[in-house]
Amino acid sequence: MTSVNKTAVLAQRVNEMLRRYMKVQEDLFKPSLRKILRIPGIYRPIDYSENLRLLEELLRELAEVKAAIRREEPDAASPEEKFLGVLRGYVSLMTSAVEKLEYICSRLKERSGGGAYGKDEYKSDMASLREIQKKYLESGLVLNELMKTMTQQKPFRENPDASTSA
Repeated sequence: MTSVNKTAVLAQRVNEMLRRYMKVQEDLFKPSLRKILRIPGIYRPIDYSENLRLLEELLRELAEVKAAIRREEPDAASPEEKFLGVLRGYVSLMTSAVEKLEYICSRLKERSGGGAYGKDEYKSDMASLREIQKKYLESGLVLNELMKTMTQQKPFRENPDASTSA
C-alpha cells in the first residue's frame, strides 16, 4: 500500500527533474547577447558536453523513478493508483523528450566541431521534440489536477516522519 506522501515525494522528484531539463533546454536554445556577441569576456559558448552529462544524469534518474513507481502498491481504484499510472506515463514521455534532446545536443556538439548537421535535419528533430513535449505537458496538466484531488482528500505533509511535539 502506498501513501499520498510517498506519491507526492515521487511527483516532487519528477518536477525537480523537469526543472533541470528545462534549464538545459534554455541553455541550448534561448537566445542571449552572451551567445550572440562574440566579444572576448562577454561571449559564452554553449557547453554541449556539460549539457549532455546533465541529460544522461536525468535519464538515469528517470529510470530510477519509473522503477520506484512500479514498486508502489496503491489500493485498487484509489486516487494514488490513478495518479501513479499517469505519472508513469509522464515519466515515459519525459524520458523520450530527454533522449531526443540528448540526440539533438550531441548533433549540435558534432556540428560545433565541424561535423555535418543540416538545417532540415535539425528542423525535423526539433519538430519531433516539440511533439513529444506537447504530449508530456498535456499529461502534466492531468497530473496537477489529480494531485489537487488527492491532497484535498488526504492532506500532504512535507515530512511524514517528523513527529509533532507540544
